[in-house]
Amino acid sequence: MKKGIIQLTDGTDIFYEELGSGKNLFLLHGNGGDSTYFEYNIGQLAKKFHLYLIDFRDHGKSDNARDKLTFELMASDLREIFEKLAIKSANILGFSDGANLALVFTIRYPQLVDKLILNAPNIRFSGTRLISKIISIGENIFWNILPFFKRNKRVAALLLKDLKLSKTDMAGINKLVLIVVGSYDLIRLDHVKNISESIDHSKLVIVKKAGHKLARSHPDLFNELVVDFMEGNN
Repeated sequence: MKKGIIQLTDGTDIFYEELGSGKNLFLLHGNGGDSTYFEYNIGQLAKKFHLYLIDFRDHGKSDNARDKLTFELMASDLREIFEKLAIKSANILGFSDGANLALVFTIRYPQLVDKLILNAPNIRFSGTRLISKIISIGENIFWNILPFFKRNKRVAALLLKDLKLSKTDMAGINKLVLIVVGSYDLIRLDHVKNISESIDHSKLVIVKKAGHKLARSHPDLFNELVVDFMEGNN
């Protein structure tokens, strides 16, 4: 395992880990999380793939040299990470906001992406269930009441933002895409189905009786879905 800090051109330090061998596979965590989200997955996946994990700016062990946090900025960060690590292309697996970032990154830099795995993506705030909306709005109110904690405010604000993606953008994704969601997910199933239908080469898997954090609650099943898709078995 290799880990360290990548300094971006704006001075932001991004924490990353690298392990395993095989095809390149980036694992992108969700909002407010960090690379440890995938702790139950990396053991099995590293036997098959060359894994890269990062903490987004304003998350985990990474900082943020700018008073700004958007999916477009994080996509630019990821492109710079590819450049600094001399990665010509990679497969991308994203969870929740990580899936949203994976979509933005793929549309902006398609030449860098091989296959795409999206776990619980949501391109619109309206695509989340009522309880999720309440939690997200509550987080924003809580952090904005406090006088400091700018990092937390920036991260929480992402929960309310729609992705700047059109149906044309989604239809233009010319990659093999696996979309995975739990039947009890915080993201509405009809919203995820619409995302899948917008992408020509996508396959949707709905895991029964599973919630939002599928990779942690059902790691063996999740890993199996990833390996089968990556190896062309589904």
